[in-house]
Amino acid sequence: MLSYDMEKPMSEAEFFEICESALTEKTFLTVQSARLVPLEEKSSIKIIEKWNSWERGLRNELVKMRASKKALDVEKYIADGDVDIGVFEIAREAFLAATPLEAESILNKARWDYLEELETLHYFDLSKIIISYLKIQVLQRKLQIDKEKGKTAFTEIYASVHDKNSVH
Repeated sequence: MLSYDMEKPMSEAEFFEICESALTEKTFLTVQSARLVPLEEKSSIKIIEKWNSWERGLRNELVKMRASKKALDVEKYIADGDVDIGVFEIAREAFLAATPLEAESILNKARWDYLEELETLHYFDLSKIIISYLKIQVLQRKLQIDKEKGKTAFTEIYASVHDKNSVH
């Protein structure tokens, strides 16, 4: 059982060790192909493509917001993909977050929640295994956030921007 609030989730290596002994080589390679950051090409595996489409939609909404703020041409930064219901609100909440850390936390939680939704009616099939692997990636990403390092970097960047703006 994976939980979003786990202190020490299973590592990818541990997960792969279990999978490798229980799956055929082809199925094992399919599971390994699931990534949080979607690849450009479409996947023939329905659950992976569903995930990729949702994640691309989320990223596209963030790109639109960021490009609009900087008056950039949004079309050259948009990836192919559909926008799922609710993705705009998630992107907006993350975009308006007070800090990058808060934004990342919002996005990680939204990813987790979407994976929970995808998991419905999958008990122990390939989709469940792929979703579990994606969840492990979310948990690893969440644990890699170093709050102190992030706070220091944010403070330095903010001070630098503030200093540049006060000179002009």
